[in-house]
Amino acid sequence: MLLIVGFLGAGCARDPLPEYCPVVEPGELVISELRFDQEGSDSFGHYIELYNAAGSAVDLRGLVLRLRSSSGDELELFVRDELDIGPGEYLVIGPGDPEAPDPWIDYAVGWDISGGDPAEDRYPDDLLRFSAAFIEIEACGRIIDQTYYDLAALTGDPGIKPEGTLACGNADSPPSADANDDIPGKDNDSCWCIDAMEADPDQPLFGVGLPGSPGRPNRCP
Repeated sequence: MLLIVGFLGAGCARDPLPEYCPVVEPGELVISELRFDQEGSDSFGHYIELYNAAGSAVDLRGLVLRLRSSSGDELELFVRDELDIGPGEYLVIGPGDPEAPDPWIDYAVGWDISGGDPAEDRYPDDLLRFSAAFIEIEACGRIIDQTYYDLAALTGDPGIKPEGTLACGNADSPPSADANDDIPGKDNDSCWCIDAMEADPDQPLFGVGLPGSPGRPNRCP
């Protein structure tokens, strides 16, 4: 299926491309880890990790990630290029140069984000810019997964930023689209936890801050 569409409304600075529809059913892609602004020094930045719960590989080209804040503001990210994720694998989408993403980022969105403007001297880096928001995965006009976060509920204080990442599941209990519906910090049975551990020695990540486990099974209890 191929539709010719624009992207991100009037703020888009790149030419519109055909909209490729990823062949994926609701629940087969799962939002599995989120990294926000941090307290103190940090070099890892924002990212959104996805988990492939399907039994086959998926090409994410044409996928839209949408944030809808509690105040009504929206932000969209768009996967413009071919991007494969195998069954049972994790994939990290983040800010930066699509031609030279950071080592822990599988796909950098460049200017393909709401408000992205090549006239600026740097790519937008605030993917998770809202303090509370729904996050949606959309493919072919259908919602594939959705979850909600509220940083104040996580930290107990709207003025305090979380340390590390917000992660769902672990190697023995992988993320699922049902499990991540529970609101982090509010539902006792939620799959979500705060991963404030140092980098796994088996996954050396060089930088300042607590990186989480981008692209690998999460470390929730």
